[in-house]
Order: sequence, then structure tokens, then C-alpha cells
Amino acid sequence: MTGLLRFDALLAHLTEHRALDSTALSAAAGTAPAELQAVLNGRPPTGRLLRDLGPVFGLHAADLFVLAGQSVPDDLTPVTRDPNWSVGSVIHNTMVMPAEHRRVLLDAIRAQPLVEREGRGGVDRPYHRYRPGFGAALLKLTHSRNLTWSSTAKALYAVTDGRIYLSPSTIGGVGRGIVEATPELVAGFAGVLGFPVSDLAALGGVRLPDDLPPLHSRAADMASVIWEARRLTTAQLEDLELTSRHLASR
Repeated sequence: MTGLLRFDALLAHLTEHRALDSTALSAAAGTAPAELQAVLNGRPPTGRLLRDLGPVFGLHAADLFVLAGQSVPDDLTPVTRDPNWSVGSVIHNTMVMPAEHRRVLLDAIRAQPLVEREGRGGVDRPYHRYRPGFGAALLKLTHSRNLTWSSTAKALYAVTDGRIYLSPSTIGGVGRGIVEATPELVAGFAGVLGFPVSDLAALGGVRLPDDLPPLHSRAADMASVIWEARRLTTAQLEDLELTSRHLASR
């Protein structure tokens, strides 16, 4: 089984793979070099630093909180925690519609008015409790997108063009560390999350083979839809499902 890379080591990896040095990184993040060096030396990062590092690395700040082993702040969680919220049908429709319609769908999501947050949103089930580890980080990243085990399984099936077909309970096993995070599974999660696969593999110490099958050509668009949809209420998502169905059938 793979372990979970410490955040200081992950930060060093992210910096190296983006051809940055600590001076350039601290300047881009607007933080003191000494603070950044302290984190590289093992000190836990502050919430402010994690928020500032997100845009520098091209990652969502909410994801960096997960990767640092910290609780995602309420204002960075999905808008709703309604258990009836499900993006599964939108995922399916996104994968079958033409590329130009996917852009229309994303515009429709972003045009939805922001609602006032009522506390902490996101997936929070009693069985979504995992011991620290790489699998737990993968599932926490999906939960930060309001994806349940079931919708994560559907998304993995979609981005891998049907190569990864897992039950919801198997997805839960990944989070609990009893199902191995194989290179292909890690690549699938990277597709769902819109995450650079090399960064995600580095997080778990997973060696990626040269002949790893490519993700579906529509994976990046689907990851964007999943991320943007987390800002919608259940009612807004139901309207969006109708829009996505219409765009898929044109």
C-alpha cells in the first residue's frame, strides 16, 4: 500500500515541477521567504498561506487544505450539504454532448446566482471517516466536490472511458486503505479532480508507468463541470440537469 507524502515534501515537489525556487514561490504567494522555508522544513502551513499558494500552483485552495491534512474552511466547502444533491446525471450528459455544448453548460453553471451559505457544506456522512493515508486524501478531495462514493464511481467510469468500473463500496475501500490505489486508478482520480496526475501520484508515492492509458478526451471538461457545480443548490442543480439533458440531445 502507498503512504501519504508529507506536505513539506509535496510542496517541494510542486515547486520543482513548476520550475520555481523558494524565492520565486514566496514572491508569487506574497509571503515572507522565512515563512515558506519553515513550511518546507516541516512546519504546518497557515490557512492564509494555503489560500495564497493555490493560484500559484494552479490548484484549488480547498484541495491544498486537504493535502496539508487540515480541515477545509467552511467558506471553501460546497454550498450545500443536502443529501439529495447529486451531480451523477449531469456527469453522464456532459460526457455525451458535443464540445461546444459543454462550454455552454459551464457558462450556464457560472451564470447561476450565488446563494448565501448556511454553514458548512459538502458531503459529510458517518461512514465518510477515514484513517490518515493516501486513499483517505483521494476520497476527501472528491468529497470536497460534493461527490459521494456512488457519484465518484460514475465519474471514474466516465473519465476512463469505462476502464474503471467500481462499486460504491469499493470506492469506500479506497478511502479506508483496503483497496490499492493502482497507477490507473490514481490517473482516474486525477481526471475526476482536474488534478495533474504527476502531482497526485507523487502525493501517494505511486510510480506511473510509461504506457498508462490516456483519459477520455472529455475528462478535463467534466472535471470543470464537477468543480463548478459544487456552488449550486439542489434546486439549481435540478435546473442544470434539465439544461444538460437538452444540450446532450441536440
